[in-house]
Amino acid sequence: MTDQGGPTSTSSADAWWGRVYDGPAGRLPDTPEAEGGSESVDEWFDSIASVVGLIGRQRDRDVVDAAEAVEPAEPVEPVEPVEPAEPAEPAPRVSLVPTPRVSLVKPPRTPSTAPPPPAARPPAPAPHVGTRPPTYSPEPTLLPAAPDQLAAVAPDTALDGAQYPGLTLRAASIRGDSARHRGEPRTDALLLTRFGDGPDGLLLAVLGSRARPPAAVDPRTAPPAGTAPELDLGAAPASHAVHQAATHLAEAVGRSRAELAADLRAGARDRLRYGLQRLTAGAAAGLRGPAPHTAGALHCLLISLDPQASHRAAFGLGPGGLYLLRSGHWIDAYAARLLHHPDGQDDPAPEPPEPRPFRFRLVPATPGDILLLCSPGLADPVAEEPAVGHFLATHWSHPHPPGTVDFLRQIQVRAKGYADDRTAVALWAD
Repeated sequence: MTDQGGPTSTSSADAWWGRVYDGPAGRLPDTPEAEGGSESVDEWFDSIASVVGLIGRQRDRDVVDAAEAVEPAEPVEPVEPVEPAEPAEPAPRVSLVPTPRVSLVKPPRTPSTAPPPPAARPPAPAPHVGTRPPTYSPEPTLLPAAPDQLAAVAPDTALDGAQYPGLTLRAASIRGDSARHRGEPRTDALLLTRFGDGPDGLLLAVLGSRARPPAAVDPRTAPPAGTAPELDLGAAPASHAVHQAATHLAEAVGRSRAELAADLRAGARDRLRYGLQRLTAGAAAGLRGPAPHTAGALHCLLISLDPQASHRAAFGLGPGGLYLLRSGHWIDAYAARLLHHPDGQDDPAPEPPEPRPFRFRLVPATPGDILLLCSPGLADPVAEEPAVGHFLATHWSHPHPPGTVDFLRQIQVRAKGYADDRTAVALWAD
């Protein structure tokens, strides 16, 4: 290194910081003077090692000399006991033996014969259903490019949960396999919050998702993993809009929490439908598109903390799913129909109804029921792939709800053809 390009002396600290990366600096103006010395690092290390070695050898020599200087004690002749004038108990005979020679030198350390620790097992792959595995990798590959506003960066996975008397809540949001492969950000939003305490408290879960593309990306034309594909310029703004809509809706519910808690306790279906529709429409104004399939989605689950409240309210706009698992069978709660017949012979799919601007369902709090609210990334495979629903029903039918980490792993069950972001909130009623 040379002194060329070093910063010139100046009284302004900002000017010096501006030239930090202009080149190597020989002296820094805010560091004390010090001599570097003429020795190299290797020469300095060799000199220190030689001194330490001499000290160590001298110390060992002193220990050996001290050990050799210890002489064994000479034996002492036993003394005959003298008969006392009066009878008494004889004193115990003491035998003196030579003092053994003590070695002060440490014995050489034998190499350990303990077996090496077992090698760590690689993590098990994410579960999948179907005869063929999905196209993309189950783990994140490419990080998304940073948008103009770093506050809009969303992590690959979000995980949350809660537990109150009579209910257990689990929630997770995961970047889809396709977005992981292409280096796109997670656009689903998840927000869990609580308003108030005690019987007047409310739990709110908000799920948001942006408009989905009209057709899935063909894996044959998708860029290979490890490349830097061109990022969709509309992805970051759409993700930011979804998070803003979820936040606005939560704030609106918080402002009306007293009236909502009273209506939930009374089971006032019409009042809840009308009031929640107004709040949802105002918060989702930024998600509207020119056509129904171009608009985003916003769905919520509203739960009262009053043990006497007998209903939970689910509502939202856009695509998504509300499913009820009861006695091992999945029910589409929004449509009030059985999702899959027990014999496996499902009826032909009916004609899709006209998209409804607002969906609402008041679900009774029945012990043993599991209520699942999810974005289209999970709602579609649960409704269209019976193996996915069977997988979740098998793992969730145990006496106790899964932990947060187990819940995250279970909703990642993969099926070929479903690679969108997944966001889900599940409610166990005790």
